[in-house]
Amino acid sequence: MFWLGFGLLLIALSLYLLYVYERQTRIDRLTHNWPAPPALPFIGHLHILAKLVGPHPLRRATEMITNHLKDHRGKLWMGTKLYLLDCNPKDIQALCSAQQLLQKTNDYRVFENWLCEGLFTSGFEKWSHRRKIVMPAFNYTMIKQFVAVFEKQSRILLSNVQKFAESGEEIDFLQLISCFTLDTICETALGVSVGSQSNAKSDYLDAVKSILVIIDKRLKNIFYRNAFIFKHTSHYKREQELIKTLHGFTEGIIQKRMDEMNEDAENRNYQSNDAELDGVKRTHCFLDTLLMSTGPDGKPLSVKDIREEVDTIIFGGFDLTATTLNFFMYNMTLHPEHQQRCREEVWSVCGKDKSEPITMEQVRQLEFLEACIKETLRMYPSGPLTARKATANCTVNDFFIPKGSDVIISPIYMGRCKDFFPDPMVFKPDRWASGAEPKIEATTFVPFMTGARSCMGQRYAMVMLKVVLAHLLRNFLFEPLGERQVKLKLNFVITLHTVEPYLCRAKHLD
Repeated sequence: MFWLGFGLLLIALSLYLLYVYERQTRIDRLTHNWPAPPALPFIGHLHILAKLVGPHPLRRATEMITNHLKDHRGKLWMGTKLYLLDCNPKDIQALCSAQQLLQKTNDYRVFENWLCEGLFTSGFEKWSHRRKIVMPAFNYTMIKQFVAVFEKQSRILLSNVQKFAESGEEIDFLQLISCFTLDTICETALGVSVGSQSNAKSDYLDAVKSILVIIDKRLKNIFYRNAFIFKHTSHYKREQELIKTLHGFTEGIIQKRMDEMNEDAENRNYQSNDAELDGVKRTHCFLDTLLMSTGPDGKPLSVKDIREEVDTIIFGGFDLTATTLNFFMYNMTLHPEHQQRCREEVWSVCGKDKSEPITMEQVRQLEFLEACIKETLRMYPSGPLTARKATANCTVNDFFIPKGSDVIISPIYMGRCKDFFPDPMVFKPDRWASGAEPKIEATTFVPFMTGARSCMGQRYAMVMLKVVLAHLLRNFLFEPLGERQVKLKLNFVITLHTVEPYLCRAKHLD
């Protein structure tokens, strides 16, 4: 009986391996024009990907891509899973717009314990419905209203930087700026002030940093991706503790706003969606829009529905923008001549009177500052990689993409590719000047992605970045700790960071 069972198991295993081999062979035939290094049966390219483990993973990944990609396309088998890398500008628009490629990959499920099924992680149908709901909360009219909040929070940030300038202490710029971006996104998108900049310690910020490390471990460990295995690790227990803090924070914001809206309604101050205030039609903020919206079934969104979108917008609105601000200031201390040129532009456009607010019209005129932000995003995009799952067979420019495969686009690869940007490792803001040659094609610069699932807050982010940076540069000179800024090593922990924190000093300008 034992031998019969063993024999049947062996036959079943053999049939499965034969099926896998034939499936891989068939897909390899269909994707024959995708360049790839030699693959081994069943394990694919795992022996090559194993080289990414250890120090300098970004450098190793760059070398691997350079060696094996052709015309900025390539394919990799991770065991029986096919990944297609496509950074060819001719394909980008089609890749980001194709109906079959609007689904996020299964890798994003590692975020679901925290972000549940918000815009960042949700499937196509749910994402499509939710995006229609929240898009108006980030239109141009709303952004104009947000400038007053950007101004207010920038002033608080200036007072905090002033303390470092007076004491001469070094500044952990990411820590400082993260409190600013958290307060800003909460007050603009959620209509609630959380006062992170006024507190010496933020449990929420600490929880975000810790949970991103755990998520990073899950992404990089093939065993931790399995929910059953992960639930039996110490990381899962720690993640649950952090989620309690994170969800408690956002649920508190939601409840506070609901109480305010109920109080307004009781006092008859609350206006309907079509009401006008002082002759101007009121536009609701992100959270208000969610609180008044319904799902596909016509019922109001549940607290969980609202919380998952609030969690998503807070994460995207504070962490990603804080990372960009951090790398911007790093570039400014690395290239003091560009810092001074930005400052002179701010003086010219906004004046030297530090008490004067910075207006939307002035923001539009800060062209060199915007060029420096774009150059920062080119070299240091907050999200170095994005991935989509093919929900059906499709073809992009004669390259077949089979159903079930994952398509990866890398903004950091494209931004640092010499075929798209001459001298890619040189910080050259003038490449963004009007009339500069060679002309930069839109499909080679995709830090916010493009197409249907592009970042809906990119215009919001650019205005906020320019306002706060104009204030910082008008008030302070930022200097490296030593005579020159040390070049920092990069680290990819979900978003792009530096291995060591970026530290600098600020000197008050008279």
